[in-house]
Amino acid sequence: MAPFNFSIVLCLFVVLLSHANANNLVSFTMKRFDEQNLILQRDAKVSSGTLRLTNVSAKGVPLAFSIGRAFYTTPIRVWDKSTGSVASWATSFTFNINAPNKATTADGLAFALVPVGAQPRTAHGFLGLFDTTDYNSSVQTLAVEFDTHRNAWDPETYHIGIDVNSIKSIKTTSWNWANGQNARVLITYDDTTSLLVASLVHPSQQTSFILSERVDVTKVLPEWVSVGFSATTGNTSNYIQTNDVFSWSFASELPNSPDTDGFDLASFVLHEAI
Repeated sequence: MAPFNFSIVLCLFVVLLSHANANNLVSFTMKRFDEQNLILQRDAKVSSGTLRLTNVSAKGVPLAFSIGRAFYTTPIRVWDKSTGSVASWATSFTFNINAPNKATTADGLAFALVPVGAQPRTAHGFLGLFDTTDYNSSVQTLAVEFDTHRNAWDPETYHIGIDVNSIKSIKTTSWNWANGQNARVLITYDDTTSLLVASLVHPSQQTSFILSERVDVTKVLPEWVSVGFSATTGNTSNYIQTNDVFSWSFASELPNSPDTDGFDLASFVLHEAI
């Protein structure tokens, strides 16, 4: 994989702010998390500015049977039925998954867009987002998963996947997960191409992992969604891991009409910036 300079995020948001119509722009940056800005579900909590999605013991050891989700308090409009417009959006975040034993870990963490008011679904391998491997349009969920445990529907143990109304990813790529080391993620969605691009780098490795797929959000998501994270641990004490997020930025712009010129967020994914 090619080297990846993650200062791209700074350039990305400068461009967003300089080109976007402020009336249609939603953006936020959380260098430290605050419960007031989040909808916390199940085991998710904020500890010393870190978003801890799943439970740990008093000694910091991750616990099994844990599920946690956290979403930004303000709903995001990702498309407009009356005009046919679709939003372009981008998000970046830093997370850390730490397992006592890399050989027996579970289950993973995901960035997700879900219906406003949605509640946690099945835990463990379903990451709190789905209940079945079958496609279910009523779920109305789009996610990028960072999976550390191979279930029957998974291609391999460590992988990144794009999930559309099912835990069975429509596209995956292998991921050389660095246990206990920070991972930086950039995800973009471009309204003109319907292209979803996800990239991850462990700074210690200087190697990027990238996948992309076209997704028509008008056929998957409701007009208004909540954006955030979901994570789970396994169903035995051996299959455990922490699922912590340290920082998060998000920006979205919904054009006034489908013909409005936008900016190609996907083009920023592989470019270096100062």
